[in-house]
Amino acid sequence: GKGGKSKKGGGGGGTIRGLRLPLILKLPKEGTLRTMEQLDGVLKEVFVLLNREVDLYRYSPGFPEFSFQIVQRLRKFNKEISNGRWRAYSKGTIELCEKHSTFATQARSTLVDAPKDVRRLEALKPSNMPSMRDRYDATVAKEKRLEAVTQPVVSSSAKNKGKDG
Repeated sequence: GKGGKSKKGGGGGGTIRGLRLPLILKLPKEGTLRTMEQLDGVLKEVFVLLNREVDLYRYSPGFPEFSFQIVQRLRKFNKEISNGRWRAYSKGTIELCEKHSTFATQARSTLVDAPKDVRRLEALKPSNMPSMRDRYDATVAKEKRLEAVTQPVVSSSAKNKGKDG
């Protein structure tokens, strides 16, 4: 039988990994992302996902090419945005991309094959570093812990008030 495996992910245990239901938003068709609250929530999640993606592919021989357009778009974003916090998120991602690109460029100079001919995704990963799967799992676990810590706490008296009305 099927054994409850998800159709996506090639039988990765039957669960969709990383899906965070509290972050699924239903936004209006008109005036989407007009409020600071909507923009802030979406941009925070964009940078979380972008940093996760950058970390996952950091040991790929093609990382400098992969991150080139990300860095280019983020630099354009920085010129157009006035919000200092979003600019700081963006600069952090740019710095991460540049750091990993420098590492990948130096490390791939030791490869026999050209980066486009390398068949192993993490060909530049040092043997003492965790695999892509382990890094992903650790990142998602960390995000869940941070999310749990930052959730507002509802007092028991406030919960009871909601039951009366």
